[in-house]
Amino acid sequence: MAGRLVARPAITPIFAVHDMAAARDFWTRAGLRVDDYSPEYAFVMHGEAELLHLDLRADLDPQHNTAACYVHIADPVEWHRRWKDQGLPVSDVVVEPWGMVEFSVKDPSGNLIRMGRND
Repeated sequence: MAGRLVARPAITPIFAVHDMAAARDFWTRAGLRVDDYSPEYAFVMHGEAELLHLDLRADLDPQHNTAACYVHIADPVEWHRRWKDQGLPVSDVVVEPWGMVEFSVKDPSGNLIRMGRND
């Protein structure tokens, strides 16, 4: 366990989205549940855990959105397969020189999600 975090703090990113219906569709196709808090705010759930929040910002320009998060998962190859099967715009799975096995995807609002694990 040397060099690894034993206990990580819980952090929930809040992604601005320019179209809540498109965001809801994207995350539902990803196999996650979207719980509405209000017409302008929602929670993306993985089981009973909050993965991230969605905050409607109609003036957001997806082409200039630089928001990103990294999600540590046990099996990036399986997540990649499922998301690709659902037509999500996933990158290829890569093994980085530093040992991460990962892929990335952007949602319709330009938010970057990188998913992977240390090997």
